[in-house]
Amino acid sequence: MKKTISIITILTLIIGLNVSCKKKPVEFDIDYTNTVTIPATAVSINVPADFDSPEIPTDSKSKFSSNNTAKELIDEIRMTKFDLSVANGNLDFLKSLKIYLKTSDLGDILVASKTTIPQGVSSLSMDLQDLNIKEYIFKDKIQFRVNVTIKTGMTETQQLKMDQTVHVKASIMR
Repeated sequence: MKKTISIITILTLIIGLNVSCKKKPVEFDIDYTNTVTIPATAVSINVPADFDSPEIPTDSKSKFSSNNTAKELIDEIRMTKFDLSVANGNLDFLKSLKIYLKTSDLGDILVASKTTIPQGVSSLSMDLQDLNIKEYIFKDKIQFRVNVTIKTGMTETQQLKMDQTVHVKASIMR
């Protein structure tokens, strides 16, 4: 009888420890907004040109902390939204776009593109690559390199507003 009670007690403790040691998942989004300037005189028709956005603070440490997690507990970070818009006019001047994510010490990676731009629209959602970009978001700052090909001459400088959302999957700190 004592042996049975001892075995049950040990099994209960083991199961209790297993349950309490399991990671509890947490998921949340981080939103970023920035702009890139495309000078009218810097682009030729049908010739791709690159423009860099200003650097954007990721604020990842504070975002992780406010969601009760940390860098070491992040499983993946994927871009779930990349929208592009212009304040004045439309995007008819664009033939195609490629957006690369970059940092000072990691290589550029293609995160979004659009090969067909509908006529008459002032905003559009980019086609996203399915990539885990956590190493980029771990950095203090990120930047975007925008590769544009235009199909008509531009008479004025364009400001492209870029809105991004990244989705974080992590575990909660204990």
